[in-house]
Amino acid sequence: MTKVNEFAASTSGNVAAPPEADVGARRYRVISGCVECASDLTALRRVPGVRDVRVLSATGTLVIEAPTTLDDDVLLRTANASGLVLEPAHAAGAGKSAEQPTKRSRWWLRPEMILLEIAAALLVVVESLGCYAQYESIAEIFAYACVAVGIVYPARTALMMLRAKRVSINVLLVVAVIGALALDKATEAACVVVIFSLGVVLESYVADRARKSIQKLMDLSPTMAERFASNGTVEQVEVEQLQVGDVVLVRPSSRLPTDGTVVQGSSWIDASAITGESMPVEVEPGAEVYGGTLNGHAALRIQVAKPFEDTVLARVIKEVEEAQQNRGQAQRFADKFASIYTPIMIALSVLMAAFGPQVFDISYTDALYRALVVLIVSCSCSLVLSVPVSVVSAVARAARDGVLIKGGAYLEQLSKLKAVAFDKTGTLTLGRPTLLQVHPLSSFDKNELLALSAAVEAGATHPIAEAIVRAARGRGIAVAPASDVEVIPGVGARSVVDGAMVVVGRVGDLSRDSAAQAALDAVEDAGGTPVAVTVDERLVGLLGVADELRPESVTALKSLRQVGITHTTMLTGDRERVARAIANRVGIESVRAQLMPDEKSTAVASIKQSGITAMVGDGVNDAPALATADVAIVMGAAGTDVALEIADVALMADDLNKLPYAVALARRASRVIAQNIALSLAVILFLVVSAIGGRFTLTEGVLINEAWALVIIANGLRLLRLHSSLRAAGSITSSKASSASASSAQPAAAAAASASDEDGCGCGPSCGTQSPALPVHQIEPPAVHSGGELDGGCGCGPSCGTQEPVTAVPAQVVAEADSCSADGGCGCSPASVNGTAASDRRG
Repeated sequence: MTKVNEFAASTSGNVAAPPEADVGARRYRVISGCVECASDLTALRRVPGVRDVRVLSATGTLVIEAPTTLDDDVLLRTANASGLVLEPAHAAGAGKSAEQPTKRSRWWLRPEMILLEIAAALLVVVESLGCYAQYESIAEIFAYACVAVGIVYPARTALMMLRAKRVSINVLLVVAVIGALALDKATEAACVVVIFSLGVVLESYVADRARKSIQKLMDLSPTMAERFASNGTVEQVEVEQLQVGDVVLVRPSSRLPTDGTVVQGSSWIDASAITGESMPVEVEPGAEVYGGTLNGHAALRIQVAKPFEDTVLARVIKEVEEAQQNRGQAQRFADKFASIYTPIMIALSVLMAAFGPQVFDISYTDALYRALVVLIVSCSCSLVLSVPVSVVSAVARAARDGVLIKGGAYLEQLSKLKAVAFDKTGTLTLGRPTLLQVHPLSSFDKNELLALSAAVEAGATHPIAEAIVRAARGRGIAVAPASDVEVIPGVGARSVVDGAMVVVGRVGDLSRDSAAQAALDAVEDAGGTPVAVTVDERLVGLLGVADELRPESVTALKSLRQVGITHTTMLTGDRERVARAIANRVGIESVRAQLMPDEKSTAVASIKQSGITAMVGDGVNDAPALATADVAIVMGAAGTDVALEIADVALMADDLNKLPYAVALARRASRVIAQNIALSLAVILFLVVSAIGGRFTLTEGVLINEAWALVIIANGLRLLRLHSSLRAAGSITSSKASSASASSAQPAAAAAASASDEDGCGCGPSCGTQSPALPVHQIEPPAVHSGGELDGGCGCGPSCGTQEPVTAVPAQVVAEADSCSADGGCGCSPASVNGTAASDRRG
């Protein structure tokens, strides 16, 4: 399904009903057994009623689609017969039972671990007795016993793989052990079994680090909630039982159980686990909050807005878990290589056994032994595991920092990114007009002109009117709303003030008035929309209103250039001069102006000719352009369900600084994956050539094989750490720095955060890897002011010297459509008083 179709499906009310309403997806965690063998669980697929079985190796989870009437015990017994021990995991993040910590803490009591421990003890006895010639026969007996005990689970897995017509290292291990016993090398067979089984355990432990980073996300959500009953009492219920409209109590320093709206209480919320924002946010009645976030110092009452499975945290967990379904080229190469390479190695072993004596002038016994060594060393897990472990680590690291990457394919595309196209309104700007300049042209001073304008606009409701009134009040001006305000579409708002007709709105022809023309040029050069103020049809002043620039836009664009993005473009429906001013201010190279929404997708298609292209938008109005781009990046996805659906990469908070961070992380992941593939192929070649030459024994071969697999997997796990290059790219801070900044603002936040950070990998619930709040004076864009500082003392123009200048390539503006609008305005005027500015409607 294309992104456009996905968008249409997510927004359309006519959604096809499933064939059977009682069929649902059940999730099971793999307690023991081979997760990668789960894809061959034909027995589970044959259970009556089961529709599909999917493995999510990122978290060691099986997803089984089956009727709700099907008993869990049937599925659990069937899986157990196939070599897997499962436990139900109810909703995403909610499958934490009281017994689970006990199970995990006693992993050494699992049957496969007990057999390995017995086999290892027997091997110690074998090696000890082998030092004495008189005990060789006894040592051989213990060696056979060691093989018999240690081979049980590998043989079981090998049998399952053979039934699925697949050859894995378990199959080759069993063949090698049988061959070694046939050659009367029982001690080596025992060593191979123990070393191999121990290597599997270590590989599972190392790879589980990536899964634990995702498990941390799941652990953010409480399993229980305190819900208000109809009689006003509080009752404990599971989070899955919460219904939309229920009111829950959230106590101080506890995590929110679900998404909702604050109905009572004022506190602060640490949303770093969801959005990646480092600083707590004040909330009061009416504020939207997310499940999994940390409440501050006061109790809150929250009205549930969504079922648990539809909460932002649950959907993020689901996307991260399923990220491996979207495989990149590197992962597809590793899978394809393994499927071709294994049969070739088996054929090579057969040829070695058959023709080794003639080629190498050795006995048939030695040739068979070398063939067994080739079998053991050739089937390495390093190549198969290195790529998915790296992808899961990178995706989990990004999710902890407020960036959701939906798979290896998009991670790979991000690493190759050459061009980025930005929507203007709501992406580079806040989508909120603000008063930029005040130009009196008569006997009025600035405050008088602003007070007169605000008196008329106080009776209107469009964003430009709100910006003017807000600015007047910010200057301490008492706004006395005029009576009988009339809003005229395409013209403006008018009313009688002190016996005179005052009109605030559309700018007419100013070519005959040099002072007015100069004021108009100053407004447009600053990227503002001009608003005329007339008294009895006489122009008395001009106001400049502009969409407020995001504070981080300048730093984000600068960081993008530092990480290697060679081409940036702004796509907007706004006028050319406004677009040029904003592009020069933030450092965007080129602009395509006056675009209708459907024309943006055409523009993105042309930009793609320069290389892999990403489109950054708000997720709704830019759906066609997002679908056309190689990578669809959506801002503020935590607050928009549709954005989460259509995005390939979602910036959970409205923070553009996370974009260069995501690109830098993807490029680092690409380098690590390339290292792993190169190392894996080099090691495989070395081991196979050395085995053919008889350079080492079975024991040495399996030991080198497993050791290298651990090294390569550990290399992939480096992506879980916050590298210094990522900090620089996305203004991400370390745990200590973040905790320090939080403590200065909210001591309780820091205490709660540090208490919940459980490990040193940066994956704890309070992972301090978020963007710090930068001082305003460092990021305030030129000529954009607020409150009483509007136009005060700095000349109000774009060259105001209080900000750091931005070096940027002059924007090249391409007019794509006529700017005239259907309402009679020119598409450039502030006359669109019935809504946003006409220019912003199309941006």
